[in-house]
Amino acid sequence: MEWRPYRHGDRAAEPAGGGGQRAGGRCRLAGRAGHVHLRVGRPEDAEAWWHDQFGFDTVAKYGGQAVFLSSGHYHHHIGANAWQSAGAGRRDPSRSGLAWVEMRSDNVKDETSREDPWGTVIRTVPGKA
Repeated sequence: MEWRPYRHGDRAAEPAGGGGQRAGGRCRLAGRAGHVHLRVGRPEDAEAWWHDQFGFDTVAKYGGQAVFLSSGHYHHHIGANAWQSAGAGRRDPSRSGLAWVEMRSDNVKDETSREDPWGTVIRTVPGKA
């Protein structure tokens, strides 16, 4: 995967091999990330949700402002913070922002989807992480 900075309207930001799709001025890039940071209303609620839904361990907390979670003793797969979203409810789907996250796992047989308390869809798919 070739990494390039994304500049709105720049076709060069699309990954080689046609992995990106463009619709309405948006570019979806194909690639993998080692971790993702999510805006949440309450990190404590995010911590409980990720523990309950995926069995993730808490690896660090930043006071009541952020929590970092992982599986397999990784430094963190999920960062959940309220730095700019304290007290927020579900995200407004008409506004820009992260709508979904996909996680690959050798431990799942079928694709599943769950929605966190803020409306972010978490897809779990079989495959090498």
